[in-house]
Amino acid sequence: MPPQIVIVGIGLMGGSLGLALKSGNPDLSIIGVDSEDVLREALALGAIDTGFSDLKSAVTQANIVFLAAPVAASIALMKEMAPYLSAGTIVSDLCSVKGALVAAAAEALPRDVLFVGGHPMTGSERSGIRHADAMLFENATYVVCPPESNVDGSDSYQVLIDLLNTTGARVLELDASSHDRIASRVSHLPQLLSVLLVNIASASRSVDPELLLLAAGGFRDMTRIATSPFHMWKDILHSNQSEIMDALDHFEQHLASLRKAISDGDSNDIKARFQDAEQTRDFIPTDRKGFLKPLSDVYVFTSDRPGALVDITGSLFRANLSIKDIELLRIRENTGGTFRLGFNETSDADKAVNVLAAEGFVAYRL
Repeated sequence: MPPQIVIVGIGLMGGSLGLALKSGNPDLSIIGVDSEDVLREALALGAIDTGFSDLKSAVTQANIVFLAAPVAASIALMKEMAPYLSAGTIVSDLCSVKGALVAAAAEALPRDVLFVGGHPMTGSERSGIRHADAMLFENATYVVCPPESNVDGSDSYQVLIDLLNTTGARVLELDASSHDRIASRVSHLPQLLSVLLVNIASASRSVDPELLLLAAGGFRDMTRIATSPFHMWKDILHSNQSEIMDALDHFEQHLASLRKAISDGDSNDIKARFQDAEQTRDFIPTDRKGFLKPLSDVYVFTSDRPGALVDITGSLFRANLSIKDIELLRIRENTGGTFRLGFNETSDADKAVNVLAAEGFVAYRL
């Protein structure tokens, strides 16, 4: 019998999780917990089967509970629902910081409840249930923090992992401290730098009002996440403060060193930094192991014409090849553009090159 799932917080992440789980497990029953208006939207969207505005009524029926709320709210919810959880219940979260959640769970939850910290590293600049997407987790890294032991000696942890795999995410096991240290470097610091870049541009507009007219290309790419709302980041910055401060310290050291190299005209030092950045960037994410099987990429150039992307995807569909990731790398108006297509298997990528070449496309692998 499928487990009874409860998702507390049916916004972008909670709603998308519900849609993804239902897509991979049509017979799964999902209870949502949120305000009445949000629950109505979630029911209409098909993200949940039943809705409760009362936490107690929902979790007493649960086998697995997902907390899809900010850090502080998730910790408060953990404490609130603890008396009503049945023995053997699995509790997990979707928060961007893991240390604080793991510590709170150890203090708040009964010993016969299994807590597994989780962080799907995906999202959107948009928020709310209306933007929920069943494909949001597809091919995304989903970090889980393995518990020291299963509370009931069963395979509860594996049940959760198997369930997460049905969302299309690629599960990666990390301890909480490693997750928070890594997240500070690859998620939290970039968010702060993106905000600062836009802050600097905003301040400069008083002198150069045309500035934003030139802020396309690289600037737009680097600042896409600057529009993320502060309420999503307030808890993260507080809960992972020590790691974020350490990341900022390292950034300041590198910035000071780069500033000196530019001031001294030390081209060799600057060149070495560019080369290191290029080489390291090219390895993302091909050096990952375990659950994170890297995709095999195919690059396709097409002329700038209506229907070009449809022709590419249609050719691969007819060849029974499934695209797991797609990205427009560059485009030049009236000339053409290059797409990166990701495939699960090397053999599928090789076949895709042959299929596309037969259709007249310039397709290649690096």
